[in-house]
Amino acid sequence: MTKRELTEKLLGPMKGKRKVLILTHENPDPDSIAAAFGLKYLIRRLAGIPSVIAYGGIIGRAENRAMVKHLAIDLMPLSKVSARNYSVIAAVDCQPHTGNLMLPKGVFPNIIIDHHPLRKTSLRADYHDIARDVGSTSTIITHYLRTLGIEPDRKVATALYYGIKSDTRDLGRQSTDNDIRASTYLFPHVLLKKLSRIEHPDLPRQYFQELTNVLTNAHVYGDVVVARLEFMSWPEMIGEFADELVQMEGVRWCLCYGRHNGYLLFSIRAKRTKDMAGILAHKIAVGLGTGGGHETFAAGKIDVAQALKKVKDPEEILVKRFLKEVNTKGAEPVPLVDPSQMTCRVRREPMAPDT
Repeated sequence: MTKRELTEKLLGPMKGKRKVLILTHENPDPDSIAAAFGLKYLIRRLAGIPSVIAYGGIIGRAENRAMVKHLAIDLMPLSKVSARNYSVIAAVDCQPHTGNLMLPKGVFPNIIIDHHPLRKTSLRADYHDIARDVGSTSTIITHYLRTLGIEPDRKVATALYYGIKSDTRDLGRQSTDNDIRASTYLFPHVLLKKLSRIEHPDLPRQYFQELTNVLTNAHVYGDVVVARLEFMSWPEMIGEFADELVQMEGVRWCLCYGRHNGYLLFSIRAKRTKDMAGILAHKIAVGLGTGGGHETFAAGKIDVAQALKKVKDPEEILVKRFLKEVNTKGAEPVPLVDPSQMTCRVRREPMAPDT
């Protein structure tokens, strides 16, 4: 689109309006937070309209909290916002009816900007941009800024850069030329010291406790690893640990799952783009909850109370469905960590004689 076309289409739903509500997906990740932050900046610069960013769930991961803190991103819990009081609602990095966008019944976004597979209901929005040729929603917002000739301030640029970097795992996971171009454009504006503090935050003790837990609960089925989180301080840990486990040598698929606030959450990771993790996530959640995502990473959510009305053990069903699809050779589970072999062997060198 040209500058004029983009301006008219994007600002169309906001004509004559006084304030915009921008929604991230539930338990927002860096890409969702950055895209919302960038859109808020763009709307203010382009139309002079103030916006409020709201999120459902929590911001728990250390990197995400550091991002909000160091870049002074003003977000509000959705529980403290009345969505019905806003005549314009924008949803970024998410779409309705996916299980990760919290909205009151009867309320539908006027604007939807996302990079996940298109949901047909999203076409109802006054403005919808569901891009499939990018690896992050931050890339879309960066493209808007460039097309409209709006130079981002350094905090916005840092957020968008980290959003792209995080969602594509350093431009290595399903990134495209568009992501590379956006990152190259943003980099001269990035606050490098703040970026370093975001990427390398202090980690709470419970992180290491939960890491130990997930490793001791992980089982390997040939080239597949499955791990249950018995303790989960914040929902993002599911995806974070899945990212780590799929890097294991010889592993092609990974499933991490666990319960949080009445929901069974799961994340799937795959090493090959042709494996279509998003389709698999949807398939194993059918009839129980929701699931979806991209070729190599996906996630889902199941309301445990509702699922128990249909099946005896939703966790067992979820794992069985997953293994049926990916464990094609029927490999038996082997514990990743055998506690009986976790003894520390210290090589003792002979002591030198006294001199």
